[in-house]
Amino acid sequence: MWSSLAPPGKLTLISGPRSPIRAFHQELAHDALHTHDGCMLWLDGEHGFNPYDFAELNLSRGFDADWGAQRLLVKRCMTPFQWDTVLTKHLREKLLTEEACLVLAAPYDTLFSTDELQDWEREDYVNFSLRHLKSLAAEHQVPIVLSVDMAEWCHKFPLVAWSAYEAVDARWEITPTGAGWTATQMRTGLTVDSAPMRQATLAAFGDLPEVPAPAFTATAPPRREASADRWITERVA
Repeated sequence: MWSSLAPPGKLTLISGPRSPIRAFHQELAHDALHTHDGCMLWLDGEHGFNPYDFAELNLSRGFDADWGAQRLLVKRCMTPFQWDTVLTKHLREKLLTEEACLVLAAPYDTLFSTDELQDWEREDYVNFSLRHLKSLAAEHQVPIVLSVDMAEWCHKFPLVAWSAYEAVDARWEITPTGAGWTATQMRTGLTVDSAPMRQATLAAFGDLPEVPAPAFTATAPPRREASADRWITERVA
């Protein structure tokens, strides 16, 4: 799914209302970890990662609840200044030491939209981070996805929203459907549909192919409050 939306080496923008797109982030992370090697880096500006949802997705597909959790690295940020540091410094440092299959910055717009910033500061932060992230994607040949609520961002801060829209390589609008999700490419109208998100019944698990044991055996450290200078590996129940 995600490889159709976010090809390696490209900066991609996905847009949707804040509440439903949070669930899509979980699907995106799950799909990346189960279809590619390497870690998935989640730059989390709203405590958006939910370990229980991640575990449920694993169980619904016949995996152990914590399958892949040790490769999901989360960096949490709560202020625009932490957000800028993570986007422009910590991410680069991590990509130099880890092979990543996907980088997700979500929600990219919110922490740059607070009253703590003046308009000129907001524009500087966004424009610099966009150039930097686009360069990182190309240098490390990793897909970097920015998640925003474009309608809300355009309403509040149209100049920076347009800067982001113009800077990225691809743009998609995400909407939930009965079978999963539909991504519609902005301007062209091209659509990509996801596979069904859940097994219909518990009996359906018997038809799943046997899954080889994961290559990772280390237990993830207990979850602690994240600081601005370290990454954490999420533990799921």
